[in-house]
Amino acid sequence: MIDGILLVDKEVGITSYDVIRRIKKDYPKGIKIGHTGTLDPFASGLLILLIGRPATKLMERFHKLEKEYVVEAQFGFETDTQDITGEIILRDGTKNKLTRRRIKSIVKDNFLGSISQLPPKYSAKKIKGKKAYDLARKNIDFELKPKDIHVSKFELLEYKYPNVKFKIVCSTGTYIRTLIKDLGNELDTYATATALRRTKIGNFSVDDIDSSIISVDKVLNMLNE
Repeated sequence: MIDGILLVDKEVGITSYDVIRRIKKDYPKGIKIGHTGTLDPFASGLLILLIGRPATKLMERFHKLEKEYVVEAQFGFETDTQDITGEIILRDGTKNKLTRRRIKSIVKDNFLGSISQLPPKYSAKKIKGKKAYDLARKNIDFELKPKDIHVSKFELLEYKYPNVKFKIVCSTGTYIRTLIKDLGNELDTYATATALRRTKIGNFSVDDIDSSIISVDKVLNMLNE
């Protein structure tokens, strides 16, 4: 039986579990397949699939690895989902054209290192066994608790108002769209993620993707580097 990991470049518009369902068709019935971190349907990029029981046992090792993302956003409005797929709920009528210097300053002072983040209501967080986004869509009131996360890089790549692009390196469990929404609030405006791509998980890069499975032994060596 085949054991190891498979690097996949997930496309926009499908869930991480959609990817697993597709991949399972190519493997023997009953083989265990998991992944190392969910990507929202509107996001693309690196999804690491764990093939076989020896590989799925490495899931906790992968959860400790930092993840790298490239996110595009727009200033001036906010949606209920904190990304471009949602309904606009807030607009900034002032068209506050922020400077690169101010954006960088706010990022440095508020969004680097260990910070507390309130997960979005439209997320897969479980509330008494129910996914938060299912409850939110039914207009059921519920409360989420802040979570401690770590952001080691929040780099401004491009900016031409109202469009902005960042590279972010962070701990598992970080919601990039929430970082963007919170950044907008700190800048006295609103911001919404318009595109999101995961480019790395630890030493594994979306640029390394091919169709072959990486053996468990090789994976362990890469995790120990």
